[in-house]
Amino acid sequence: MNLQRLRYFVTVAEELHFGRAAQRLHMSQPPLSQQIRLLEHELDAPLFDRSTRRVTLTEAGRFLYPEALRLLAAADGVERLMSQRREGHTGTLRVGFVDSAAYEVMPRVLAEYRRRRPRVDFELHTLSSDEQVKALRAGRIDLGIGRATGDADQVEATLVMNERLLLAAGSAHRLAQQPNAALRDVAGEPIIGFDRGVSPSLHAVLAGMFSAQGVAYDPMIEATEYTTILGFVAAGEGVAIVPASVQTFRPPGLHYVPISDTAASVPLLLLTRSGEPLPLVTQALDVVTELYAPASAA
Repeated sequence: MNLQRLRYFVTVAEELHFGRAAQRLHMSQPPLSQQIRLLEHELDAPLFDRSTRRVTLTEAGRFLYPEALRLLAAADGVERLMSQRREGHTGTLRVGFVDSAAYEVMPRVLAEYRRRRPRVDFELHTLSSDEQVKALRAGRIDLGIGRATGDADQVEATLVMNERLLLAAGSAHRLAQQPNAALRDVAGEPIIGFDRGVSPSLHAVLAGMFSAQGVAYDPMIEATEYTTILGFVAAGEGVAIVPASVQTFRPPGLHYVPISDTAASVPLLLLTRSGEPLPLVTQALDVVTELYAPASAA
C-alpha cells in the first residue's frame, strides 16, 4: 500500500472534484487520476463514481475514507516521533556512572535534564570508569560519568571539574576531629578503598597521588560501593579517601576531614564515543557543563 496514494485519495474524497484536489496537491489532474486508478487496482474496488457533472464516493470509498485518515495520522505520528528523536526531544539515554556520582552529581544532572527534555527516558548503570569505557566501545551505553579513562581508544573524555578529596574516618579516630589532614597523615593507617580489580584506573590515580607524598596506597579492604566502604570506616576498621560529593552520605560515627594537599583531587569526566552524533548525548554534555561550569572555574 502506497501511503502517498492514500493521501491523494483523501484529498479527492474531501473535494469530490479532481481539478480542485489536484490544485490542493500542487499537481496536474492527469497524474492524480492515474494514481487513483492505481489505488483502485491495488484494492480491487472502485472508490469513486465519476461522471461529467460530479464525483461521488462509492460504498468502498466511503468505507476506506475514515480508515485512510487513521492510517495517515498514524504514519504522521511516527514521522513526528522520529523527527523528535533526531532532534533530541525524545528517546532513551543510556548512562553509566561511577558509584561516587550517585550521591550528588547524578540526581542534580538528571533533574535538570528532565526539566529541559521531559520526554527523554533514562537507562542507568552503575559502572566503574574502566567498565564505562568498555561499555561505550561495545555500544551498551551512550554516556559515561567517570573518574579516569585508562585505555581510552575510541572514547573522548570531557573534564567537568576536579573534585576535592576528603578523608573519611570513624568518630574515635585520631584525625576525625582535626580541621584538616594531609595525605602523609594516612601513612601506616589501614585504608579502605574502591576495588582495584573493578577500577584499576582510579586505583592508579590515587596510588600516584600518595606516592608523590612518599606514602603507599594499598587498601586493606576493597569494595565496589562507597556505602560499604564508609560503613567499614564508621565501624572503625580504617580510613578512606573519597570524593567530596560522597559526604552527603553520613551514617552515625562517620566524619569527613578536608585534605590540605593541593593535589588531593580527582577529575569528574564525561565519557562519550568518539564522534558520537546522538543529540541526547550532546544535550547531556551541555547540561553537565552548565551545571558545573562555576565549580570548574573555581
